[in-house]
Amino acid sequence: MKTRKASGKPETLRVGSVTATLYRAKKKVAGREYEIFRLVYVEPGGGRKVRDFGSREKARGVFEEVAKAYALGRPDALSWSAKERAEYDAAAQALEGTGVGIFGAVQQFLASRSRQQFPTKSVSEVVQELARDREAAGCSEEHVRDITKRLEPFAKAFQCPIGSVNPPLVRDYLTKLRGVKGQPLTGRSKDNARRMIVTLFNFARQQRYVPRELADEIAEIPAPKIETVASGVFTPDAISQILAAAEGPDQVLLAVGAFAGLRTAELHRLEWQDIRLAERVLVVGAEKAKTASRRVIPIADNLAEWLSPHVQPVGRISRYSHEHALSWGVMKIARGAGVPWVKNGLRHSFCSYRLAVTKNAAQVAHEAGNSPGVVHRHYASLVTELQGKAWFDVRPAQASNVIPLLQGNQN
Repeated sequence: MKTRKASGKPETLRVGSVTATLYRAKKKVAGREYEIFRLVYVEPGGGRKVRDFGSREKARGVFEEVAKAYALGRPDALSWSAKERAEYDAAAQALEGTGVGIFGAVQQFLASRSRQQFPTKSVSEVVQELARDREAAGCSEEHVRDITKRLEPFAKAFQCPIGSVNPPLVRDYLTKLRGVKGQPLTGRSKDNARRMIVTLFNFARQQRYVPRELADEIAEIPAPKIETVASGVFTPDAISQILAAAEGPDQVLLAVGAFAGLRTAELHRLEWQDIRLAERVLVVGAEKAKTASRRVIPIADNLAEWLSPHVQPVGRISRYSHEHALSWGVMKIARGAGVPWVKNGLRHSFCSYRLAVTKNAAQVAHEAGNSPGVVHRHYASLVTELQGKAWFDVRPAQASNVIPLLQGNQN
């Protein structure tokens, strides 16, 4: 039996001073999926309660029964002893004028006691621990940097114990989230941030820094709507112009990006020993891949011709200090060749043209280090098979008496 994350906006229920949160989710039982309504509330003496129901009406009805049982005027109050009534009256008098009812005070007390059972760890401390944990687990540098990049703003926004951050605060944070320069973010960028926050709270739960219920509630925050954006590609003529304008290592990086589909960060970390020209394969090691998963990409005939004049036995290919400098460098080459730059155009072009030629999303997904679903969604039907063949037939200009060296001791 498996429960999927909640969908839609959670509903807050209130009866007097008693509150609860109602979520809508999906549960799979014996292969069939059912809609459920999850009720989360704090019951005096029993801690946090999570109950699932088949209908919204049933969940509301049960909550009303629970609230009435602990609100003022409960029927069994007539059977209280003199001591119990005196304690009740004293509590009511102490809370008078605060705007908090007896049950609300009990809720706050229980929540406070629950938090005290966990170590007090700040959001920033847990972010740092998560990054170190992933690094120790052998995750790629790119993945560890991604954790820091997406969670440092979150830690800055919540300079407090992680156990005091609740779902409404996280939803408000995601709604107001902006880019480095204050620009609005796309739904995909916000969802990437949401998923990283979920990862953070799951890690905190595993370390016993927050209760399981809090991590589950954070995980059930609905994903923002993700816009479908057409992936831009270069034409075969455009990439031919760009490559002709490049020299040395830059020409190698552009050719590998265009005809092997490596990401910018992967290109920046690429070494000559990763290019096994004699075997006609290019190896992206787990330590260099964004997904921390090793993959082997076939070297197309035209890519072999672009690589052959530049082959070195060892060493990093990129001459740039960091990947952003590499991006600016190749963009400058394209503009110098009179070709408008397309963001992520090399990788998008490879995936689009490769899919058009192979008609095999799983194969392209493996070569690109992606999922078949993403390949289908972003690259299917963007170009034709004829255009794909033209793309992988873009070759360097050669004198008629020069034959490219493709064999021998070339790693």
